[in-house]
Amino acid sequence: MNTQDKTRMDKVTVELTFDEALALTGVRFGQDRQIGTSARQKIRAACQKTIDFSPADGVDYEQLN
Repeated sequence: MNTQDKTRMDKVTVELTFDEALALTGVRFGQDRQIGTSARQKIRAACQKTIDFSPADGVDYEQLN
């Protein structure tokens, strides 16, 4: 079995607002598109503390508007 195929069992803790959690489930907030972006940023930041991401994998969140 290839080591890349293994599922990571590490746990991360992220504090999200209620609206951010809803946005991650697919609920759309037409009036404020930054809610989902903010939630994804928090998730990515928590993962970056655990996994060493290459800079090429970065997302320019300013262009997601």
